[in-house]
Amino acid sequence: MISNITNTFIKAKKAFETSKLTESKNLLNEVIKHDKDYFSAYLMLYEIYDKINSKKKNIVYKELKRLDPNLSIKHKPAVTSNKRVSKKPELVTLSLIKLMISQGKKMQAKKNLRLIISYSKNKSEKNKAQNILDNL
Repeated sequence: MISNITNTFIKAKKAFETSKLTESKNLLNEVIKHDKDYFSAYLMLYEIYDKINSKKKNIVYKELKRLDPNLSIKHKPAVTSNKRVSKKPELVTLSLIKLMISQGKKMQAKKNLRLIISYSKNKSEKNKAQNILDNL
């Protein structure tokens, strides 16, 4: 627990002015943890997140608007792209796919055949999968 919120804020401000953004950010979060309505701490935290273009600045902006609905900051929301990391899927065997087809699970078989065609390293397996897919 911090003993004096104002002193901690002053330390955060000095750290901010000397471009020690991580230290300043940690101190400001401590201030906010003890006083949820400390407007100046939110304002400085917003500036830090804006400098590093963090998506957390959107959250801080909402808090600033909660504290002062007439706030006049030109806020440009930080856009984060959801990069999908494609994992190599587990491939099933062709004999299992033939079983799926015999059981009437054609959609599931087609999906697995396409996965084999896309991800398999074995050329003959790819060709067999393509032939089965063409005949479905």
